Amino acid sequence: MNRNSLLLTAVALVSALGGVGLYELLQTRAVSATAATRQAPLELQAIPLTDLDQTETVFNDWKGNILVVNFWAPWCAPCRREIPSLIALHDEYAGQGVRVLGIAFDNEPQVRQFAAEYAINYPLFLTENRSAMYNAALGNPSGSLPYTAILDRELRIVFQHNGEVSHAQLSAELKKLR
Repeated sequence: MNRNSLLLTAVALVSALGGVGLYELLQTRAVSATAATRQAPLELQAIPLTDLDQTETVFNDWKGNILVVNFWAPWCAPCRREIPSLIALHDEYAGQGVRVLGIAFDNEPQVRQFAAEYAINYPLFLTENRSAMYNAALGNPSGSLPYTAILDRELRIVFQHNGEVSHAQLSAELKKLR
């Protein structure tokens, strides 16, 4: 293979990879509350959630609340940027039956330290060895972080968003559910 062919092949490969990366970066999947909602699978209702103190609950224990479920990690820069919005959202909507639940993709000491630094005021849960199960049940097949899903009071997924989400976006979706 001559130098020009090799260079052309390298440029094509880099372009293709760049295109795929850009597509993934720009793609957000938002399903509004006005679109058809998905019934929460029984598996979701029974999925265990383990908090930082190793206390377990299941999604069904939260039924009757609107849930803003956020997948995040302390090492994830967009996750770090959106945490203050989630804290504010929790403060603003907690009295209206809205609960923010953080599902952390890291170990307990890292999550606990981050939660203290940011004064996170909503329940945090550890993925432990359940990340694939959480991603599948809540519609995040790519496993991307951050990822946010809103579940209505019957635990049906009514909104999904890959990537950083703003307070304004979440507020708009929550207003549709009240």
